[in-house]
Amino acid sequence: MSNTANINTIIQEIESLDYNSKINVMSKIVSMLKRAKAKPTALNITKLKGLGKDIWEDVHVESYLAKEREAWD
Repeated sequence: MSNTANINTIIQEIESLDYNSKINVMSKIVSMLKRAKAKPTALNITKLKGLGKDIWEDVHVESYLAKEREAWD
């Protein structure tokens, strides 16, 4: 079953609940999201090495910089 189908099923189940039960579900979801936000994942900047190098492969850097600097004036 796809995520969208699962979400729609969950929403239908929540819609069938009474008001207090819906508030209880919402409270639990908010708590779950706060816990998830409280656990940041560590980033490894060294994984960015070489990212985008293919874009600059055929570019003469000095010519590019000279052209950009000319545009500043």
